[in-house]
Amino acid sequence: MYTTTERRREMQTGTEQVATRPFHETILEAIRQASSTELKCLATLIKATKVPKGHDEIVAVWNERRKAMCWDDEDLGVPANLLEQKQANAKKTEGEKKGINLDDLQQETEKLLSLLKDRQPGLMTWNEFMQERLQNLHKLAAQALGK
Repeated sequence: MYTTTERRREMQTGTEQVATRPFHETILEAIRQASSTELKCLATLIKATKVPKGHDEIVAVWNERRKAMCWDDEDLGVPANLLEQKQANAKKTEGEKKGINLDDLQQETEKLLSLLKDRQPGLMTWNEFMQERLQNLHKLAAQALGK
């Protein structure tokens, strides 16, 4: 279930290695295998956990499992909770896109100033670093301006 960009992290537990995965991946498997009592425990866990992504997939698997267990009218508030979290994450992401991280701006500005103080325009690496700093500052400025 890992994409090529995701790295697998492994914990050493005695002689056994256990691969860790994000919550939104492990909860799907847990829901699919849960008994009635376990499903109620998972509902409590899901509603008490900040779920950063995978909301739609969790809701779909949740609904499949509860239908398989003949819980047609009982969803324990899980779909509504995940929908709220998804909407909150979307608003947060939208707000982050419009704002600017002042720490990032300061860091990039300091790097640019450092290059300007120690000018070596004849060096190819200095020019490359200068171009990179200016591009990063441009991205931050565009982000702040909503472009």
